[in-house]
Order: sequence, then C-alpha cells, then structure tokens
Amino acid sequence: MSRSLSRALAILELYNGRKGEWGISEISRELDLPKSTVHGLVITLASNHYLEKAESGKYRLGMKVYELGLTYQASARLGSVAEPHVKALAAKYQQAVHIAIYAGRMAVFVIGNKAGTSHVIFPRVGAGIAAYCTGVGKVLLAWQSAAHIEEYLQHEELQPYTKNTITDPLQLRKELQQVREYGYAVDREEAVVGIGCVAAPIFGSSNQVIASLSVSGEVNLILRKKLRECIIDVNHAAKTISIGMGYRGEYPLPCLNL
Repeated sequence: MSRSLSRALAILELYNGRKGEWGISEISRELDLPKSTVHGLVITLASNHYLEKAESGKYRLGMKVYELGLTYQASARLGSVAEPHVKALAAKYQQAVHIAIYAGRMAVFVIGNKAGTSHVIFPRVGAGIAAYCTGVGKVLLAWQSAAHIEEYLQHEELQPYTKNTITDPLQLRKELQQVREYGYAVDREEAVVGIGCVAAPIFGSSNQVIASLSVSGEVNLILRKKLRECIIDVNHAAKTISIGMGYRGEYPLPCLNL
C-alpha cells in the first residue's frame, strides 16, 4: 500500500464515532503528520467527497462515505436474498452463477457459485471485468442513462478478448438497446473462448438496476442445448430477487427471439 493511501485511510479511520469533526491541526497532532501533508490529503479526500468542510471550518465525513455504506448494506442484503436462487441455478446447470454490480465502469462480481466447471478459471468475488464483453456487464450498461452510455462508448477502449468481442461502438450501442428490449444479455464467447453466458437485471426498491445475475459455462450447453430454458430460469430468478430487494415495478418479460 502506498504511503499516501495509508495516510488517507488513517484520516478516515479517525471518524470512528468518538469525534465527528476534525481540523487540520488536530489530525496533524493525532497522526503525528506534518500539517502540510494532512492539508493535501484532506483536500484530496474532500474533492472526492469522502470528507466535507463543516460550518466550523473543520472536516466531517462526506456523502461518498454514506453512499459506500448504503452500497455495502444493499450488497449484504442482496447476498441473503439471492443465495437460494444462486444455489438453485448452480445445482440445475452445474455451471457458474454470478451476481455483479456496476462500479468504476466495470462489472464487479459480488456473489459467485461455481459448479461443474473446474477446468475453467472464473473471476473471484471482488474482481472486476470489462462490462462491454460480458453478459452481466452488458445488462448493467444497458440500464444506465443514455448520457452515461454515450460517454462510455466515446471513451472506453473496446479491446478484443476473442474474435467474438464487440469492438465497434455502433454495434455495441445496438447490442445494448437489444439487451434492454429483450430483457436479458447473452455473452457469445466474447470474453473467453468456450464460455457462454446468459444474464438478467436485478432491480432495487428505487426501480433502478442494482445488479446483474448470470449463468456462465460450457458454450454448447449454455448457448445451444439449454439457451431458451436458461434465459427463462435466469430471468425468473432475477425477477424474484428484485422483488425481494423491494422492486415493485413491472419486470421485463424475456423476448425469446432466438
């Protein structure tokens, strides 16, 4: 861990309930750091909304910390709500089942259950993977705002992971529109050769997509023998999880235009 990161975390850890506001001089004395160093770190934390300046002139925790806390709380609840459905899908298909969230322009895996795919190395929980070439990622991207999608298409470098990876922004835009229209995404060996995936959105109480559920595994099983069945099962599980997370909207019915 870098020295600057370690010191920044030490500053955040001062807000442990004992004291809600800290001044630059107080932080300097408490952590035995030069005031100039503390000032630079605090300004950086404040500019990224991890701290904010109070009326007293001192600093308190910022909105970003609150948002992270809500995200953690939602993820913890998501795990308990989704667990039986993840296990059931893994047991039925004997393939890997994942739930991912959208963070830092990537699909980040927060829940995973690997079954019957010992020869395949899947990303571990906590790992991030490019969104544009994965089932879970395309679902998460498809339900972002139009402005975010356009910004993503303009700035994301669409590298080819396989010969099937979508690297043309126009084609990816069309793919995301179709994902939203159909209610699910399919990864056709776009990230890993030999691996197919079906994914569907998980909505929260705010009626926004909060995560994506997928079954990934041997391409012949997922994309050929069991594609229609897998789409129906993944969508049904994602809908049930969404209801468990407080979603009360109309869940998109899968369009089985295969």
